[in-house]
Amino acid sequence: MTVSTPDRRDSGNAETRSSSLDDRNVVLTVTGSIAAYKSCHLVRDLVRAGCRVQVVMTESAAEFVGPLTFAALSGRPVLTGLFSDVPPGSPVHLQPVEWGDVLVTAPATANYIGKLAGGLADDLATTIAQAFDKPILIAPAMNPRMWKNRAVQRNVDLLKERGVNFMGPVEGAMAGMDEQAGVGRMAEPHLIFDRIEELLSDPTWRGKRVVVTSGPTREPFDPVRFIGNRSSGRMGDAVARQARLKGADVILVRGRGAAGAPPEFVGLVEVETAREMSAAVKEHFDRCDLLVMTAAVADWTVKKPSRSKLKKRDGAPVLTLERTEDILAWACRNRKKQALIGFALETEKHLEEAKRKLVDKDVDLIALNDPTKADSSFGGDSTRLTLLTRDEKVIELPLLTKHAAARRLLDAVEPYLPKP
Repeated sequence: MTVSTPDRRDSGNAETRSSSLDDRNVVLTVTGSIAAYKSCHLVRDLVRAGCRVQVVMTESAAEFVGPLTFAALSGRPVLTGLFSDVPPGSPVHLQPVEWGDVLVTAPATANYIGKLAGGLADDLATTIAQAFDKPILIAPAMNPRMWKNRAVQRNVDLLKERGVNFMGPVEGAMAGMDEQAGVGRMAEPHLIFDRIEELLSDPTWRGKRVVVTSGPTREPFDPVRFIGNRSSGRMGDAVARQARLKGADVILVRGRGAAGAPPEFVGLVEVETAREMSAAVKEHFDRCDLLVMTAAVADWTVKKPSRSKLKKRDGAPVLTLERTEDILAWACRNRKKQALIGFALETEKHLEEAKRKLVDKDVDLIALNDPTKADSSFGGDSTRLTLLTRDEKVIELPLLTKHAAARRLLDAVEPYLPKP
C-alpha cells in the first residue's frame, strides 16, 4: 500500500478550522500593498477561531484600507504611530511585543522586508518586529519583478537564517490591469491561518502514531458505476490535521470520493473499496497508538461486479450483495495497546444505539452523529457530536466546526492512549 505526503493545497475557508487558537494573541502588521484587503479576511477568521488580534498599520497601508475597518473586525483600536498618546513608562512598541504570541506581517512589502533585514526600526511596525522574540511569520506581496530582485532575495534569505518564517508569495495574476502574472501574490488568508496555527500548536503527542480513516468507500457493480454514500471526508480530514498539530505521526486512509484536498504533512493512503480500506488499516494498525474510524465504510458490496459496462437496453440489473468486513470490530479483536474511536451515525434511538456499539465493539470512545439535523449534515462544515466514553461519560458538544470538534474528540480520548 503506497503512502504519499500531499503538498499544501487549498483546504477551504478558515471558518472550518479548529479552536486550537483559542485565547492566543496575534499581532498582525499590515504594510502598504493592495493585498491589504485580504488581511481583513484573515483578521475575521482569527477572531472567529478565538484569537485576540492586535492590528498594526504602516502609514502607506492606511492608503489602501482604513484603520476603522480593522478596528471593527478585531474589536481593538489599530496601532499606527510610534509616538501614540501612552504613558512614558509603557512604550507603545513594547506593548505588542510583550502581549503577542506570534507576529504576522501580511502583506509585507519589499521595503518592510529590507528594513527588517537591515536592522532598521524607523516606524512602529519595524520597531515592533525588531524587538519581537517569539515566532514571526511574513507573507510577502509585490510585483514579480520586485520579488525576483537579487537584493530582495538576499534580504529574505537573511531573515530566514535568523529564524523568520515565510509564507508565499504565490504565482498568479497581479492587481494592476497592466501587470504581468507571476510569483508575487500574497498567499491566501486561509493558508496564512493554517501556518499561524502550526506555529502556535502544542505538540504534546510527539512520538504518537495515529491512523485515521476518512471519506466514503465505493463498491463497483460494473467498471464505471458503484454503490456509495454521501460522506465528504471532512470530519476525518479534520481529525487527521488536529492529530498532526498535536505532534503525532498520522496515516490518513482516505476514500477517493472524499471532497477537497487532504491535510498537509500526513501520510496519505488513497483507497476506493471497503476491502482496500481494510487492507490499509491492517497494514498500519500494529504500529499505531490510536485508530480513529471516521470513514463511512459500505456495509455491503456487490458479490460479482460485471466486467463490462451494463447496458440500459438489457434492463435493470439484479445485484447480489454481501456483507463487508467490520474493520473496527477486527481492530477491537486484534488490538494490544491501541486506543480506538468509532463513529455512530444514527437517525433514531441515538444514545441507545451508540451505547450498544460502545459495548459490542469494545471501543474507548464513540462519537454519535445525527445526519438528519441541518447543522450536522453530510458535507457540511459544522457538526454537533455526542461523545460516549468507555467509563460511561456522556459529553454533549455544542455546534462546532468539524476542526474544533476534532480537537475536542482527541482531547477526550487522550486518557485512553497507551502510556510510554
